[in-house]
Amino acid sequence: MKKIVFHKTADILKIIVQEVEKKEQISFLLDLLNTNELIEINFLNIQCIPDSIVIALQKIKYNLKIITNENTLKSYLMDLGFTVKLVKKHVDKLKTLNLEYLALAGSAGSLKKFIKIIENLPPSNISVFIIMHHKSDERSSLSCILQSKTKYYKVVEATSDMCIEPRTIYTAPPGKHMIIAGGFIFLTNEEKRNFSRPSISTTFESLSNEYRNNLLAVLVCGYGADGSDSLKLLQQNRTTVLIEDPAECEAKQMLENAIKTKNYDYILKIDEISNHINYFLNSDLFTKEDLEGLLNKIYDKYGYDYTGYNLEHISRRVKLFYSTLKPKSFLEFQNIILRNKNIFKDLFLNISVNVTTFFRNPEVFKKLREEILPKLDSFLDIKVWCAGCSSGEEPYSIAIFLKELGLLDRSLIYATDLNEVILRNATNGIYSKSNYKQFLKNYYQADGSESFSKYFKDFVDFVQIKEEIKERILFFRHNLVEDSKINDFQLIFCRNVIIYFDKDLKDNIFSLFDKSLDNYGFLVLGESESLENHDKFLTIDKSNKIYKRKI
Repeated sequence: MKKIVFHKTADILKIIVQEVEKKEQISFLLDLLNTNELIEINFLNIQCIPDSIVIALQKIKYNLKIITNENTLKSYLMDLGFTVKLVKKHVDKLKTLNLEYLALAGSAGSLKKFIKIIENLPPSNISVFIIMHHKSDERSSLSCILQSKTKYYKVVEATSDMCIEPRTIYTAPPGKHMIIAGGFIFLTNEEKRNFSRPSISTTFESLSNEYRNNLLAVLVCGYGADGSDSLKLLQQNRTTVLIEDPAECEAKQMLENAIKTKNYDYILKIDEISNHINYFLNSDLFTKEDLEGLLNKIYDKYGYDYTGYNLEHISRRVKLFYSTLKPKSFLEFQNIILRNKNIFKDLFLNISVNVTTFFRNPEVFKKLREEILPKLDSFLDIKVWCAGCSSGEEPYSIAIFLKELGLLDRSLIYATDLNEVILRNATNGIYSKSNYKQFLKNYYQADGSESFSKYFKDFVDFVQIKEEIKERILFFRHNLVEDSKINDFQLIFCRNVIIYFDKDLKDNIFSLFDKSLDNYGFLVLGESESLENHDKFLTIDKSNKIYKRKI
């Protein structure tokens, strides 16, 4: 096996894997992993692995060391409970940071650090959350102080049920935990955490669970250890964590405790932190014309058409790689992207935001179960299309409800996405046990009627969808921008995908959906998308974004 080599010593079996796609390669690797010996396995230039290998690794987890040079694989395996070491490859890569939300936290001595960062923030659409320890019986003047330091942002002290808006800075009030969920702020009187209320850890965790790699979390000076116990979760969610250099602080205990966890990305001086934030918010690295020219060249070179995507969204991703590659000019940056396919994949195959969960927005699935899916019973063969299926939770959710309604055996779900790596992970059907509680909650809120666990096989740290559900789903690559109709469907799901496209491209996609739906077929969009007053679709449920094709 030229793509899988191994070396056995008296102490350890070392395996190097450069490809694991063919049946004989998978079988060979499974044989190697079927041992009680200590194993060090190195996955080189591999972004995803088949489910049988993941399960085999789980069985020997405590005799295992995993190394990879692909951050995509590292994140996938760490989410499933593995410890993975990342080694450098073609560039010293930053984590993918699509900066839309910023969290600043600290205790003693932190105010002047917050002021330094806030007064240097350029105009942008980010939302900022500030957690500073106060005595619970004190009235805070933090929001007033910070408002005097910025003319670009509105600064408010957070209140419960406050909707999160762009260009706004929210400060946590004394004596309350600040939690962010579903685009709103909630304040609670729960017990102190790490002797603190507000607790940095509590807010960090809720923000990271909500915004993942769209969040940058910054910890500045203070006493105690608040924040440290949340950092592992932030790293698992691929949230970037910056810690102020303790040498700058008199109150440095909080920073030293955070550094001991090793769950952070950089230790920086406060000026460097401010510059790091501003780099991602700076809009002057390249022009709109530069970016459009690059997208055209990418289409010519690689065949990926991003010319209809929202330019602001793509611009944030390009800025990330600009800071990673540190080119001397945009032309040099463009040449790197066009010469190195690996770097291109790292950048552009992650343009779409892969945020999903089982039964996301349970009220939509409740409506689907009660009113939409039963109407498909009249069809001999039921076909459903999940366009932009990401990591598979949505098509699996639909399949589970079809199963409960007795319709799955004559149903076929087409699950498509542009990103080939995320599709292969979706095909695995493996999900972190840490997310399972949320899956369970969503399922019952959507009026699921069975024991949710019956649809999964349990592997301690993760679960896997059972074969009876998986076999009714076809995962394959499809580009909504340039690929044509693939079948006639009674139901199309396309949620939180087209928000990244411009108006002309949206119209083209809606036309594709119109051609792809049977008479009176249903279309379900995401909560931020709309088809109101469209001449080809009737609105069935405005709040849940459910539409029906006209004839």
